[in-house]
Amino acid sequence: MQEKYSDNQLVEFINDGKYEYLQVLIDRYMPCVISMASNYNVSGLDDDDFIQEGFMAIFSAVRAYNPEKASFKTFVSLCIERAMSAALARAAGKAKHIPDKLITPIDDVELADNNDPESILIEKENYNNLAQAIKRDLSQFEYQVLCEFLGGKSYALIAETLGVSVKSVDNALRRIRSKIKSN
Repeated sequence: MQEKYSDNQLVEFINDGKYEYLQVLIDRYMPCVISMASNYNVSGLDDDDFIQEGFMAIFSAVRAYNPEKASFKTFVSLCIERAMSAALARAAGKAKHIPDKLITPIDDVELADNNDPESILIEKENYNNLAQAIKRDLSQFEYQVLCEFLGGKSYALIAETLGVSVKSVDNALRRIRSKIKSN
C-alpha cells in the first residue's frame, strides 16, 4: 500500500512527522546500501560497519533533501557513498587512502536493481534482524534517545524531551554507535 508513494512523497510525509513511512524508504534503499558496502572491503572494518553508515545516511538524506536540486535517488546514493567514504577515511586515518575506484562522480552513480522477490525478502529479514539486535542490546534510555535522534530531533530537543542534559544525550549516542558497531 505505501509502496505506491514516490520517494519525494515519502520524504515529505516523514518530514511532516509521519515516521512510519521511513520504513518504506529504508526497504527501498537497503539493497543499495548493501551493494555499496560490499565495495568497501578494508581490513579493520567489515560490511556491517559500512551498512550502518549507509543506514544513518538514509536518515540524514531525508532531512537534508531538496527536490529542486536532484532526484532523491541520486541524492540518497550520494549521501550513502559519502558516509561510507568518510567511515573509510576515519578508519584509515587519512582521506588519501580512499581507493580511486570508490570515488565516483555523481553523474556516474547508478543503483543496482535488486527488486526480485528473493532479494527483497532477504533484505527485509536482514533489516528485521538488525532492528531486533539493536533493540535487544540498547538500554531503554538509549533506545528512546535513538528513536528521538532518528526522528530528526537535535541533541538539545532530545535532552528537553527526555528531561536530561545534552551531554547525557551525546554520551548515549556514543554508546549506541559503539554497540551497533559491535553487532
